[in-house]
Amino acid sequence: MIAYILGAGASKHADYPLASKLLQGFADWLDHYDVREQWLGQCRNRIVQVRETFGSLDDFESILGQLEEYGYQRVKPTSATTYRQNLVDIFHDANCGDSNKPARGFYPQYLRSELIQALREFFYQTEQKRSEPTAYETFAAQRIERDSTVITFNYDVALERALIKAGKWDVGTGYGFTAFRDRAASFTTIYKLHGSVNWFQAPMQQDPPPMMFTRDLKLLGYDDLADPRIGPNGVAVNNMGTLILPDPLKDFFWEAFWLPLWNVAAERLRWASEVFIHG
Repeated sequence: MIAYILGAGASKHADYPLASKLLQGFADWLDHYDVREQWLGQCRNRIVQVRETFGSLDDFESILGQLEEYGYQRVKPTSATTYRQNLVDIFHDANCGDSNKPARGFYPQYLRSELIQALREFFYQTEQKRSEPTAYETFAAQRIERDSTVITFNYDVALERALIKAGKWDVGTGYGFTAFRDRAASFTTIYKLHGSVNWFQAPMQQDPPPMMFTRDLKLLGYDDLADPRIGPNGVAVNNMGTLILPDPLKDFFWEAFWLPLWNVAAERLRWASEVFIHG
């Protein structure tokens, strides 16, 4: 069995930035996004908060590490700022009885959650608007054999789309867990060990697998597939559960999901006769 391990550089050909440049690439995308979207202003404000607090958007890992040092305490500015308060930060103070305090700075946990939500949109829109083939299509057609294993730390679904086009992957069992029953076994398996932009966890959901919304399934090409756990009005989600940001010290909040996934991927790697590392 051949195993392929993919890092951020493996998706650069598909127009996705390296992990260290992810925040800057996302900010550049925001500058050209449809201004009519209601969430856009709040998200741009988050980018300004990060830039004015840490000096730049470079080295996303270092920024996340510094945010982690604040825990759940408000990040207070030490000099003049141009950003405004995000609503969720104001609501936090009101619910904690601190509404009379001067509203300066922001809470890192809400910034992280909103960044994840917006990053999902960034990856979704990038993939939805894709018109040119990627190197993944050649990889899927020429390199992937039956029972090949792909271990990736990338969030995007460009590889899944290429494998589906080549007839070598199915969402039912193709992620290393059973996402949808009564489907044929996937030709190959992708273990996404830092999560995927199309995985979601409900706030009180402890039993795997992650949920997948209809628009994400349609992006993969499954027009008639729907997750039965998602009702007609949608469902609330926990943004921190299924996407692991590039923190220096990573937290896996949903251990009931992550631990089995990593263990299975490690077992597959031990059985590999050849291992290729890309990016």
